[in-house]
Amino acid sequence: MTALEHWKKFRPAELTVREFDHWLVVVRGKQVTLGSVVFLPKRAIPALGEMSHDESAEMPTVARWFERVTKELYGAERFNYVAAMMKDPFVHFHAFPRYSSARSAHDIEWRDEAWPRVIEFKDVDTSDEVLLDIHRAMSQVEV
Repeated sequence: MTALEHWKKFRPAELTVREFDHWLVVVRGKQVTLGSVVFLPKRAIPALGEMSHDESAEMPTVARWFERVTKELYGAERFNYVAAMMKDPFVHFHAFPRYSSARSAHDIEWRDEAWPRVIEFKDVDTSDEVLLDIHRAMSQVEV
């Protein structure tokens, strides 16, 4: 699998909300929690230890942007970051905002069912309409 094939699954052409020097922030297709995203590197990296210094150094900037946006838009309280790399064997990070209580957004009542435990990867259905609404909202926040 090439990096391009890997990225295709995450639909970056449609769902990228922010581009950094080394990373894309893409709305996650399965919204386990409201505002979930994936941090995708701009090149294929087969293992965490193979990230460049510049890629590694930029991660706090990417996370800081994501945290500010989801706090402002949805009142996110905490964050979980997961680099499982099992189904998709390239470096990428799933980033989940966490909520202690329900949130209403995009005509849905969102509940963080795992709070306060570690996030659970659930197979949830999120419509394209909702994904694009989240994309628009996150893209418009200036931080």
